[in-house]
Amino acid sequence: MIFDKLVKIKASHDKRNSCAGWFIIFICLALSAPLELYCQEIKHIRVEHVLDIYGDFNQPTEVAVGMNGNVYVLDGANNKVKIFTRNGKFVRSVGRSGKGEGEFGYPVGMDIDAQGDIYIADTGNRRIQVLDPNGNYLSKIDLSRRHARPVAVKVNGSTHHIYVSDANNHQILCFNKDGTFKFSWGGLGEETGQFRFPGMTAIDPNGDIYVVDILNGRVQIFSAQGKHPQPISELGVSPGQLFRPKGIAVDHRFLIYVSDSYTGIIQVFDKSGKFHGILSTDAETFLRLTTPLGLAFDTLGRLYVVQSTLNKVSVFVLRGK
Repeated sequence: MIFDKLVKIKASHDKRNSCAGWFIIFICLALSAPLELYCQEIKHIRVEHVLDIYGDFNQPTEVAVGMNGNVYVLDGANNKVKIFTRNGKFVRSVGRSGKGEGEFGYPVGMDIDAQGDIYIADTGNRRIQVLDPNGNYLSKIDLSRRHARPVAVKVNGSTHHIYVSDANNHQILCFNKDGTFKFSWGGLGEETGQFRFPGMTAIDPNGDIYVVDILNGRVQIFSAQGKHPQPISELGVSPGQLFRPKGIAVDHRFLIYVSDSYTGIIQVFDKSGKFHGILSTDAETFLRLTTPLGLAFDTLGRLYVVQSTLNKVSVFVLRGK
């Protein structure tokens, strides 16, 4: 089983470099040869490529867009956050390898709040770090006592609650803005409300939280209190199914966009779980990407997609928007 192999990989790396182990697992879970999609009569949701953002990346994982329009790319293997204009012009780089304030150990997840503060799931250092818009250290949430491995972080702009995906305990942790713990939910398993490697997350305007449940091949939607779980999709490689879901974004219509790092496609669902289609370059050709991970929308409705092993972020606009 692939999971057993990855656990052995982690154990091997833990002996040499505990900070790198879970970053390598996250990337390995994204790498496989794509399968052919064989289902017919699938709706093609047309997109147009706008530009690619390059920044001397090394396996970037996440992208976020600030209210000022700047694009933030988490360059995890380089232990940096790199900031660009929406046109792809480099602005500055933040962070370096280490355990100190403003230093990172193979971070995987990131979010930007309405004030422009940067939240980093500092995976190898088992903490969440908060930086101001200029990259200056503000605070941290220490997760080491919980034996947590944070791989994603998301901030609710209304309640200011901070949600963290803990891939070690297969839970979602919720904290107040000051870092005090509120509650958690989940646990290892395949039942509704359980996870096998919870990953990236999204929050809609109603405050509901969407969690990518990687090895269960699905997304789960919860209330802001972690209640009323609703699964979206199921494990598989046919259209409408997910095999290695990674990135997630929700647009203003509450449509859910999910990247699959195995098949290389981005599929669209609504909140009821109905499958809407696959992003496509024309009426007959699916958009096929290489290791698509993090997703984000900007205020113009443009979709940003991290193509991790190509070391770039690709930007698309949906036709008709």
